[in-house]
Amino acid sequence: MVEPRVSVVLPLFGDHRAAGTLPAVCSAWLGQDVPCEVVIAVGPATAVPDLGGDRRIRLVPADGVQAAPGPLRNVAAAAAHAPTLYLGDADIVPLGTGYLADALDLGRDQAVIQPWMYRLVDRSGPPPGLVLEAPGRGRACHVYAGPGGHLTPVDGENFLWQGREYMIVEPPPEVAWFTEDGSVWCPPPYHWGGILLDHKLFDTVGGYCTRYAGWGCEDDDLIAKLDGRTRVLRAWRVARGLTCLHFEHPRTHTATLRLNQAILAERLAAGVDAMISEDTA
Repeated sequence: MVEPRVSVVLPLFGDHRAAGTLPAVCSAWLGQDVPCEVVIAVGPATAVPDLGGDRRIRLVPADGVQAAPGPLRNVAAAAAHAPTLYLGDADIVPLGTGYLADALDLGRDQAVIQPWMYRLVDRSGPPPGLVLEAPGRGRACHVYAGPGGHLTPVDGENFLWQGREYMIVEPPPEVAWFTEDGSVWCPPPYHWGGILLDHKLFDTVGGYCTRYAGWGCEDDDLIAKLDGRTRVLRAWRVARGLTCLHFEHPRTHTATLRLNQAILAERLAAGVDAMISEDTA
């Protein structure tokens, strides 16, 4: 087996719908032009779908570890063999077979984060024969799987800014998802957690902080630490050809967000050095 150049690190836990998309996700990563492995940290009592027995896919049990994305990615990263990590999710696929090659080219002396993300709004998940290529026209975020499996942009999106730094996209009503409080989910048009970085750098900054429960803020925390230690390229701004696809699902996992936001504010106030010291202790 060819030695992997990149280890794709994924978390899988609970009854998240990602269990149903994981086979398509693994297939897309293993089809990249760059040799890679997929390392999946599996939380306790988590059902794993049939992944075909490919030796480049490794499942790492994470019993006794908090069932949250950050701690699980730490477990998978510790078992990864490649010199470079791609920190992702089990419901997001790269678009195009050159995704990792392009990301590596961009990241020669820096971390590459936040690729542009399309959101597949079809409620049934990834259809058979899905063509993993970016849509051919204009700026878009939400997409359908059109005839022949090609991605077709949904009309009627509204792109907005939160302050100076972050763009969000307001979906058209017919494809909007709602959060637990009934509000419309207005996501960013980029994969917040998509991070390509040197394996040693990940270890140097202490990986993910393990204080965050459930969903939210663990990626903001890691990005803040990376910003304090290296150059960080936000791909959605400057590398629009680097794109991925999210299999959309209802926002039923946001209950932990407020507590996580308070933890993040506390840590940011302490400063990057203190954050890294805490996480490497």
